[in-house]
Amino acid sequence: MKIHEWEAFLRTWSAERDAAGRTEDPARPPLGWLGFDPAPAERTAALEARLGAPLPPSYRAFLEVTDGWRWAGEFVELLAPAAEVGLLRELTPSVHEDLTLWEAEDAEEDADDEADADDEAEDEQGYEEHEDHEEYESARWNRAVQISLTGDQTWLLLDPGDIGADGEWAAYRYSSWSGSGPVRHASFAGLMRAEYEGFRALRIPGAAS
Repeated sequence: MKIHEWEAFLRTWSAERDAAGRTEDPARPPLGWLGFDPAPAERTAALEARLGAPLPPSYRAFLEVTDGWRWAGEFVELLAPAAEVGLLRELTPSVHEDLTLWEAEDAEEDADDEADADDEAEDEQGYEEHEDHEEYESARWNRAVQISLTGDQTWLLLDPGDIGADGEWAAYRYSSWSGSGPVRHASFAGLMRAEYEGFRALRIPGAAS
């Protein structure tokens, strides 16, 4: 999204969430703008310096409109301002551990499938091969950037090691209660669009994506 597209999109989101809340509770105070002031250029530059890489275009453009966001969907209460964005492994070690374990189990399943033919061959030769497995370390989750602060056991992440031709970083939503792994999107803009559509599906009866 371009900067002007973020502005219109987020204004619409704010208005729709405010209207949905007042439908459920007419006495509820107006929510108003769900965002904040734009992130100053020096704050964005400081974030890039901490991460050691230029921010992806759609996330940078978002920060130029609002430095953070309230209610990204129904399960993320607050997107972090630029000053509080950081590495997942440092901000929320327990989630980093959960995602590393999830990825390790997924990789082990793939390896087991690939090893079936080899096992059959080994059985024919009358021996088994035993391997010592080192503790699994995930490059993806070690470098993952956490961009959300509070939510219903849900976190939003960016992967600076998974970059598209357009310069966008892959983005993830992970809910520990979902029973599945993190959901990948090609960009931060795609992630936010999905969160918006999720809000509409839950809060606006009959809403079309």
